[in-house]
Amino acid sequence: MSLQVKKKCCGKCLFGKNKIVSDARKANILIGCSRKDTHFICHEATVEKKDAVCAAFYNTRTSQMIRISQRLGAIEFVD
Repeated sequence: MSLQVKKKCCGKCLFGKNKIVSDARKANILIGCSRKDTHFICHEATVEKKDAVCAAFYNTRTSQMIRISQRLGAIEFVD
């Protein structure tokens, strides 16, 4: 089993200029991820009922699951 990570950011990426939440909500989401030591799931993936780490989150932040998956060579980049 692998941790799926989006290959590229979606059009409504939390880290992009067209994000669908306010800056305050973005900050709260990222604080929550940090406190829970978890990752942010891509909006596009959730619409497709998938669980894939946001590409920008993966490239700029980390989580326990990301670190474990990297050590195990269990990262799968998906469209």
